[in-house]
Amino acid sequence: MVRYLCGFAIVLITFCQPLLFAAEDLVWQAYYQSSAEIKQADEQALATELHSLGMAHFNLPTATRHFGFDIHAPDSWYKTAAGKQVAEAILSLQTPSGGWSKRTDMTVARSAGQHWGVEPKYVPTFDNSATTTQLRVLAKAYQATAELRYKAAFYRGIHLIIQAQYPHGGWPQNYPLTGGYHDHVTLNDEVTEEILSLLLAITEAKQEFSFVDPELQQAAEQALTKGVALLLRIQQRDNAGLSLWAAQYEHRSLLPAWARAYEMPALAVMESASLLEVLMQLPKPADELQQAIHSAVAWLKRHAIYDKHWHRTERVLQDKPGAGPLWPRFAELNSNRPIFGDRDNALYYDVLQVSLERRQGYAWYTERPVQTLKQYQLWQQKFPLKATNLAAD
Repeated sequence: MVRYLCGFAIVLITFCQPLLFAAEDLVWQAYYQSSAEIKQADEQALATELHSLGMAHFNLPTATRHFGFDIHAPDSWYKTAAGKQVAEAILSLQTPSGGWSKRTDMTVARSAGQHWGVEPKYVPTFDNSATTTQLRVLAKAYQATAELRYKAAFYRGIHLIIQAQYPHGGWPQNYPLTGGYHDHVTLNDEVTEEILSLLLAITEAKQEFSFVDPELQQAAEQALTKGVALLLRIQQRDNAGLSLWAAQYEHRSLLPAWARAYEMPALAVMESASLLEVLMQLPKPADELQQAIHSAVAWLKRHAIYDKHWHRTERVLQDKPGAGPLWPRFAELNSNRPIFGDRDNALYYDVLQVSLERRQGYAWYTERPVQTLKQYQLWQQKFPLKATNLAAD
């Protein structure tokens, strides 16, 4: 009888697996279809506007590095003329889909016939703090002024973030999807970290987010939970156990992947450190999440570099007794060796082999985890390392 039951179970599993794969594929196809429709709607809106103006090509807004204003200004600033000008500019530069671009001056309102950003391939995007920054600003502006247009634009933007989340819980760099490495699940440049941080703030409904209704809070919490679950799934391992996260992952296979020619599949030390700070803010971390945090911090401690100094002008690593700790921006998967890249897709283990242009134009060493380790000292008092954590790792 047992043999027959086992045989039946094997047949059942064999029969069900294709159905499960087919159902999963349908979910992904629906996601891709939705992305394509949103992209088409954005493009059609701009094309219709250009046609009405008799223009064949769009103009570009003004470029700037950090949106052109103090993103940390208090709520009260948005009652001033300058603050209202920024809020109105942000409204005008929101895409029909609900997002924003990067490197675009958002102190000047969009004019008719302009694109929504200076880099059309990144419109809208979550890269370089785009979209998450504008949503935080609109929340502050609404709290200060009670202007309903700010609230409506905020809701549209949050819904875009929720729509952009992949079925498994990750986020691409751009949404709607634009192809190439932009479709990777992206931790680089704090994309995932800033989205999770914003969602956490919304679920807590504190300060500038107190106006968010319970329905959107619940949707944000669900997206946050899925996002954290994916991070637990894609945390890398080495011989010592769990380590850090890669900068980007191919969005279906979830394998660490290439982005630009000098951004190789590797542990992303700086992004992992800032991501840990968000994870340590979660109020009730499950045992698995606690283990992930303890293990990642242990990796940072094991691989800290002392008695070395990254010269910020000469862009070289120099001996300096007493200096440190610092870390490489990227560490090789499995071996944990510092690894560097260049525009020729080559990999190097010595930063001096990298061209001067890329040494000057990219941060190859970082002190960012120092701040993370300080936060961990407080966090571990509430969630100390347990013997069970060590055994599981």
